[in-house]
Amino acid sequence: MRVATPARTYFAHVEGLRGVAALYVFLYHLWQTAVSQPGAILFALRGATGFLQYGHFAVVAFIVISGYCLGLPVAAHPERRFAPRAFAVRRARRLMPAYVAALAGSVVLVYITEALRGHHIPAWHMVLAVLAHLALVHNLTSSPEYLNGPMWSIALECQIYVVFALLLVPVWRRAGPYAQLALAIAIGLAPHFLLHGFLDGTVPWLLGLFGMGVVAAQLSTRAANVVTWRWISVAAAIAAVVAIVTHGEGTPDGAYWDADLVVGLAVAAFFVASSGLRAPLAAQALSLRPIVLLGAFSYSLYLVHGPIVELTGAALQRANAGPTAAAVTCALLIPLVLAVAYGFYRVFERPFLSPALRASIEREISPEAGVHRPTRIDVPDVEQLLTPGAA
Repeated sequence: MRVATPARTYFAHVEGLRGVAALYVFLYHLWQTAVSQPGAILFALRGATGFLQYGHFAVVAFIVISGYCLGLPVAAHPERRFAPRAFAVRRARRLMPAYVAALAGSVVLVYITEALRGHHIPAWHMVLAVLAHLALVHNLTSSPEYLNGPMWSIALECQIYVVFALLLVPVWRRAGPYAQLALAIAIGLAPHFLLHGFLDGTVPWLLGLFGMGVVAAQLSTRAANVVTWRWISVAAAIAAVVAIVTHGEGTPDGAYWDADLVVGLAVAAFFVASSGLRAPLAAQALSLRPIVLLGAFSYSLYLVHGPIVELTGAALQRANAGPTAAAVTCALLIPLVLAVAYGFYRVFERPFLSPALRASIEREISPEAGVHRPTRIDVPDVEQLLTPGAA
């Protein structure tokens, strides 16, 4: 059964998935700090909290979401000229104000954290780190997580934007979405096979996952056979769960390109399967108002949580906190960080959204919003929905 879908649509379940992924990344980093390593204060809880160890795979969802959101306006209006310069300006306006503000805050928190640990940071080291982050090349350095661990993926995603605008879109327009996907996968995996894993730490094959999101956008705007794709989505989800569990135990970034591709396929198939007028139950759950609200400030949550978690861990160690104090502190930290992230969103992110997008998001999170109700917004505004992130 082919179901027509609106050409200009903001899908609430996509925003909801972004929110769930960002929250999981935050909990994953909290788990890493307080639970995962031998000698951690709450190491005794490791067995009961093993479900938090798969933070790496949240980057897969984020990257596929990126390809999907950026692919929607191109797929919906193939007759429109794609202007890379205008695209870059829109991306910078959407992402950089919050990014720069979070970077400035990270510098302050890093100094406090390292002081608690008894470490001294040379000024020149901090200057170089800040410059690398501002240039969005810190993921290519030897210590990409020095200031704010999660920010490494923002650099990678901005690098993917360049490839998307200058290469993938022209190939897509000339040869179709599957040609750009094949090219994205080939380019992304080339360093792994040709350089013997030399650049695996930068996870370049995520470009292929971005290409999967682009294909999903194309299918979503072309009335794909939703029923067929729902079965494909179920099969892909089962394969993804197997891949995730098989590649668990912390899943270091850059280690499992094959599992990443399987999980990316599952996310992309889910988007196509959910693009009809009747959403599957998973999409309806992700479209619930509190989850969509979480998605609305997920970028801010992603930006601010890392240094706060690091500072908390250093403070607990400095105070020689026991398990009870550490558990209470970590429990209180969750709503605190969510509140900080929402405030950060209101100050440094929301003002830079277009008025149309702000109105659309506020309609989705209002008490009167229905489940899985598509909101029509203008096409470069669809791009503003993108929020990069990673584990």
